[in-house]
Amino acid sequence: MPKLTDIVKREVDKIKEILYSDKVTIVGKTIALKELGRKIAEELYTAQYNSLDEFYADYDRGADPMQALEGRGTRKGDLVILDDCPVAGLHDSAIDLFKEGGAFPPEWDAIVEEYKQVFKNEAILHPLCIVHQRIREELAKKIPKGTSYVHATEVACRSMKTGKIVMSDWGMQLSGEAKEEIEKLIDKKACIYYIA
Repeated sequence: MPKLTDIVKREVDKIKEILYSDKVTIVGKTIALKELGRKIAEELYTAQYNSLDEFYADYDRGADPMQALEGRGTRKGDLVILDDCPVAGLHDSAIDLFKEGGAFPPEWDAIVEEYKQVFKNEAILHPLCIVHQRIREELAKKIPKGTSYVHATEVACRSMKTGKIVMSDWGMQLSGEAKEEIEKLIDKKACIYYIA
């Protein structure tokens, strides 16, 4: 089981407090979710890389911190394609912990829409994507690249239950891949991100 599934289950009360507080705006909630992701990433990082090539070699062997966090994926150049969603997968879902009376509260979708508008070009399906993607970004920042560091940018997410796909124009531009290629790569998979 990916670490992220366990992390969400462990942090469920804290995440619910952020999501359903009536004292914080939706923008404030998205910022708090990103901050929670950053804090979680600080405790997760255990590997040290000197270059992106070292990370890629570990990724291709399945011996890297990203797959420990997210679960199994495959790499096509600078794109990583996750097989399953570590939060809302079909077999061990942590996302159901956020339902009330069998459904997600109205804030659930409102946060997603506000996040897309405020942060632009983000491919997310639910608020837990915000936490997940921030953790991934923070782990990628630990990998040096010349005088800078590596970035992990979401390209597309696909719902494991409905098949709905959301894409990031910015992520596709960075990756250099056409929409049709991304659609083909994400078929029956969970998400694609660009790491370089």
